[in-house]
Amino acid sequence: MKTVYKSGISWGLVTFIALVILLCYLFILFLLPWIGVILLLITTVFIVDVFVNTRYTIEGKTLRVQCGIFYKTQFDIERITTISKSTSLESSPAASMNRIQLRFSKHQTIIISPRQQQAFIDHLLSINPHIVVKPPLSATNTTK
Repeated sequence: MKTVYKSGISWGLVTFIALVILLCYLFILFLLPWIGVILLLITTVFIVDVFVNTRYTIEGKTLRVQCGIFYKTQFDIERITTISKSTSLESSPAASMNRIQLRFSKHQTIIISPRQQQAFIDHLLSINPHIVVKPPLSATNTTK
């Protein structure tokens, strides 16, 4: 059975990115108007795609992570060792600042932001009960 968890979206992050892009392209628009408009449209399409199409799919014992059209990867859920809250600003397939970090064996990590964090964590735990959740994430903090 396949279950899809969409990424949460931080509107503050969306606003910040939009303002930075707008300021950069306002500068370009004054120098090269048509090129600036084309670059603005292309960039906007890719950024909106990342915010709309970031998802985490659990199928069997596999976690598939998709972020936009260019980033797709998968992980073996049985290799996850810990799940913890993350405040990292590191670039990751997460459209929200309400993030969790999955740590795998061999020091590999990924930071993601499923909208329904507790349901996502519970689903992972049902597949791999050996995952350590630290500190225990409460349902009230993780369902946004």
